[in-house]
Amino acid sequence: MPVSVNTNAIFAMRKVGGELARLREQARLRQDDIATLLGCSRHMVSKIERGKVFPNSNQLAKMLTAYSASIEERATIVAAIDQGKSFGRAWYEQPEIQAAFTGDSYRYFYLEDAAEKISTHTGTYVPGLLQTRGYVTALVEFAQQHEGVERRETFIEARLRRQQVLTWDHPATLDALCLESALRAAVGGPEVMREQLAYLLQCVKQHNITLRIIPFEAGAASVASTPFTVLDFPSTEHRSVAFNELIRGDMITDDTTQVRRSRRKFSDLARHALSSADSIRRIEEIEKELS
Repeated sequence: MPVSVNTNAIFAMRKVGGELARLREQARLRQDDIATLLGCSRHMVSKIERGKVFPNSNQLAKMLTAYSASIEERATIVAAIDQGKSFGRAWYEQPEIQAAFTGDSYRYFYLEDAAEKISTHTGTYVPGLLQTRGYVTALVEFAQQHEGVERRETFIEARLRRQQVLTWDHPATLDALCLESALRAAVGGPEVMREQLAYLLQCVKQHNITLRIIPFEAGAASVASTPFTVLDFPSTEHRSVAFNELIRGDMITDDTTQVRRSRRKFSDLARHALSSADSIRRIEEIEKELS
């Protein structure tokens, strides 16, 4: 699947980090031992092994020597680093995007860009990948009203640029859930919401997009508003990740237990959702009520 080449850079870092961790353990060395050898903190060694950063050439040379790496192992790691660094810049590597988004909120762009399947529950919001400019603008003007115009516009453009993952020649598959309340809240006013609902009806005609609504009659499930997403990738070499939007900050994890828990939660909510066909009919009903 054609994905942003920068996404491959993240996977290259993961591959290099995992291989270096394997070689270190094989050599029966601790991260503390390598930190002393490199003259850096244990945290830096951990960052390299977790695929958050490439080691520089001096660090890599010392590590490979300490691990007694074979010629083949050295070549594989060096090739992965060279390939990872050769990729060009994606839209989310523009300075204004990097300044507006930090931590896991920023890393999510890379991962979503690489995903083969996106399973998301957005609670009281229309799914982000299906939002119109008018809807996004209304959200931003309220939530970021005390921030500068330029920063707000950067957020709006980033939200809309993310949607390209659904329109490539070989797009990601989106399986989205949201609460009925997300469709009944007149975000931006009736006209903006009518446009948003009409856009949803257009989107679900695409073969790769499924949107199911959790109706008011679903009981407790109809107020489950915490957004979360599970991303699956084309290769089994790359573990699935769960993304949670929390008050204390967005969080990404590839911990198997946490990802499994998110999948189970998604399945539980999906069981209370309307079918795709009934969801379309519910959207049409709400759209008529706004007319």
